[in-house]
Amino acid sequence: MSDCPPELLIIELFSGGSHSQLLSFLTSLTPRHLSLTLPDSKWHWRARCGALQLLPQLREHVTTPPHTLFMSAVGSLPEVLALCPALSQARKVLYFHENQLVYPKQKGQERDYQYGYGQILSALAADLVLFNSHYNMKSFLESVDPFLNKMPDFKPKGIAQEIKSKSRVLYFPLHFPPSSRTAWSPETLHVVWPHRWEHDKNPGDFFACLEELIGSGHEFRVSVLGKSYGEVPKEFGDFQTAHSDVIIQWGPLASRDEYLRHLQTADVVVSTAHHEFFGLAMLEGLWAGCLPLCPNRLSYPEIYPKECLYNTIAQLTKQLRQLCKHPVLAKQKWDRVIGSVDLEKFSAANLREHYCDALGLENI
Repeated sequence: MSDCPPELLIIELFSGGSHSQLLSFLTSLTPRHLSLTLPDSKWHWRARCGALQLLPQLREHVTTPPHTLFMSAVGSLPEVLALCPALSQARKVLYFHENQLVYPKQKGQERDYQYGYGQILSALAADLVLFNSHYNMKSFLESVDPFLNKMPDFKPKGIAQEIKSKSRVLYFPLHFPPSSRTAWSPETLHVVWPHRWEHDKNPGDFFACLEELIGSGHEFRVSVLGKSYGEVPKEFGDFQTAHSDVIIQWGPLASRDEYLRHLQTADVVVSTAHHEFFGLAMLEGLWAGCLPLCPNRLSYPEIYPKECLYNTIAQLTKQLRQLCKHPVLAKQKWDRVIGSVDLEKFSAANLREHYCDALGLENI
């Protein structure tokens, strides 16, 4: 790092997907920025050891403190500060894409409490704590004290309130090119599922729903997008093997532009998630002209009207059954939904000033 430190130092220990999109937005806020990143693989190792893995970059680039340090809550902010003491003088902003205190356990596995504990310590070490939705902030803060009460003795008091006093919601900034979609009115419904291939996104319920539609003779096509980060739940392979005839796209597209173009060929975007704190892919689907169908939980009720929410998989199946019979209904419902969801409040252009304010930067 030169004698003139950057205004903004960004540390991202899991740089991929939405984390990379946010990083790109942040670097547009000031020309005086520096990004230190690790790739988006081996999440568990990044969460536990990312600060140490980043140490060579810290030693090479950080000798004087930046004005602001921005870090996502994947890894340990206290460990970064311990390894690079110069950063203790910076304004420290922690961003929660998700929180581990309410992460759903996989069946048959014990919860690893270290991840949630690490996020609590990081929030305590930060000067400002940002969350990408009200649900994310509320679920984290409400879980802090019950989590810490599991300690057998010397239980700390007032930690949730201390974190709450420096917390706020700042939505994820969306940037979309002008939509090129001009046609709907499909003969066959095209359903898209654009999520990580992991158990917390609950693919089992999604594929069970599709199996029921196939079993009852309803015609549709499906694109299963998203990315896997390790062991893939067996439901993916089972469905692909049994029903390749209904699949349009299986797996991620080669580029973001291709991904957005593909979304604009679909009619319905579906989530069955057990773990979602914002739902970038669902908003991308809405922008692309897809009717969003989401569980009535997590961050979804904060964003979508009741018409988009279901309470049970039976309700989701019923809605998809109707849309299979009358695909044109997807466009009719989308017209109503797009009028009630304010996409502008998530737009990067509208959020730019708010991020500059949170980071203590001049809005250039």
